[in-house]
Amino acid sequence: MPERSELTLEPRWYNPAMTDHIRTLPPEIVLQVLSYLCFEDLLAFGATCRPNYDYHLVSLRRLRLGVFERRVHSLISLLQAGWSNPDQLVSHWDNGDQESSYTISLVYPQSRASKDEPKRAYSTDSRRRAPAQDTPRSQEQMIRLQNQIFTRVVQRYGPSLRHLEFMAYDLNIDGAAALGSKCQHTLKHLALRFEHPHIRDGVIRPTTWQQPAPASEAWNSLIGVGSRCKTSGLQNLETIILERAGITPWQLMMLVKRNPGLRNLKLRTCRGARPEFLFWLGGIKDGFEDVEICSSEQAPTPGAKLEVLWLEHCHRLLAHPIDESESPLDDEDCDAGFEWVRGLKSLQSLSFSESANIPSELIDRANKTIWKIPDVVLPYCLYDENSSIAVDPRWK
Repeated sequence: MPERSELTLEPRWYNPAMTDHIRTLPPEIVLQVLSYLCFEDLLAFGATCRPNYDYHLVSLRRLRLGVFERRVHSLISLLQAGWSNPDQLVSHWDNGDQESSYTISLVYPQSRASKDEPKRAYSTDSRRRAPAQDTPRSQEQMIRLQNQIFTRVVQRYGPSLRHLEFMAYDLNIDGAAALGSKCQHTLKHLALRFEHPHIRDGVIRPTTWQQPAPASEAWNSLIGVGSRCKTSGLQNLETIILERAGITPWQLMMLVKRNPGLRNLKLRTCRGARPEFLFWLGGIKDGFEDVEICSSEQAPTPGAKLEVLWLEHCHRLLAHPIDESESPLDDEDCDAGFEWVRGLKSLQSLSFSESANIPSELIDRANKTIWKIPDVVLPYCLYDENSSIAVDPRWK
């Protein structure tokens, strides 16, 4: 992917006659034509004049943005998220199959050693000065830089975006504030992907990606709460995808509550996937303190309209451990611990993939007996971290 630290408007062409001709076309035709441009050409078109700048702003409806420190990290993340396939990676800027859809991956150049730092590294043989080495940034520094770029993009294109996906290490207050204010009523699909198990160099260790990100007040900006938020937050979402998100159960409740049109909720390694949220989602209030959210104006079952619910790689879904040694429960009580699923009347897909401490037999029996959900993924783990990896003897 191209090594760029920011999105710039650098016109590569300008034809006044062509621009005058475009002005005579209906806006619908102009937007249709712009949908066939790659992102670089769209930026160039927007830099020619003010009317064209406005056209290029409203033409961007679907955007996938990833910001990384190394090109290889970007390539692997694009493949794992399904944003690109190996054939598409030959192109730096990918205009997707859908209208006005763009996948953009930025590689932020590594910082050089500071001028104030001593540079007296010598070879024991030639006594010549060694070249300056790239200084890896800390995770906090990289998160700040990632969100600076994200903020600039959202502030410019947020009001026209309907589909937005952001791939980075975490979300901070600046990025969340821009998202909550600029995409308040227009955004339909939001995906925040912060899990990258293949990145484990420098200061980042493999254990970083095994747990949710730290809890943060940044998520308050998405629900319209806090001193930094001047709006009521996101209100028109139909799809929410959160991977390795530090959003708390209460923040997740409020985010779902403020988006009554929500149909798809996919959580992976998410801090908010806790029993208090799940029981609230299914309309069961007993035993939990956060029942004030379920006010009289709220539907009896907040998750009644959900069609897709994924709880993947979430290990704290149960309020109490399940003792498999006990005698099996009767059919009407066989979903003990998961009674909240009964309140999700519209559910078509439910996934517990890679979620620990959940007996697969329990989920399978409960679905066949009570839930009757067409598509259920049982909580089988895809891999065991403590198991050995089999190697073909021919490659030893």
